[in-house]
Amino acid sequence: MFKLKLVIAACVALFLVGCASNKAQMSTMEVRSLQTKEYQTSDHIRVYKGLINALLDRGFTLKSSDANSGVVIAHYSSTELNGAEIVTKAVATYLTFGLNWIFGDNNFEDILVVDISANVTELSGVSTVRINAVGKRMNSDGEIVDTKMVTDPEYYNSIFQQIEKSLFIEENLN
Repeated sequence: MFKLKLVIAACVALFLVGCASNKAQMSTMEVRSLQTKEYQTSDHIRVYKGLINALLDRGFTLKSSDANSGVVIAHYSSTELNGAEIVTKAVATYLTFGLNWIFGDNNFEDILVVDISANVTELSGVSTVRINAVGKRMNSDGEIVDTKMVTDPEYYNSIFQQIEKSLFIEENLN
């Protein structure tokens, strides 16, 4: 009985730690500023191609793109072990004397998805890229468990740096 209480307490603690958030809410303008980068060129098609190359280099799959409007929609997915699901299924297996392990779903991986919408525009000789990334976590049944807009400046900066590298390479190879 003590083991069961210990396992339940550990599950509750993991749940509470996962729900805690120390980040302050960002304003719309703060989010927009970290999602946007300007390039000093009027050739927005070149910047558009640099964006596509940067996303492809990161393992994204292009879902839709239109060079004339500058819109790109891309998708990335991977899997990750879900520790909470492992604990939950272990408890269920223990409580059902192993039947859950035999007849239950023994997939402990979550699917992590990042969907990106991006736009390249040109105004007064400056090409502007805005990228919006949304991360989703889906459980082994394919149900969306969590979804959040990516607000990490380093994530966007790394994509912008890849665009700059792509532009540099294209400019120096031609």
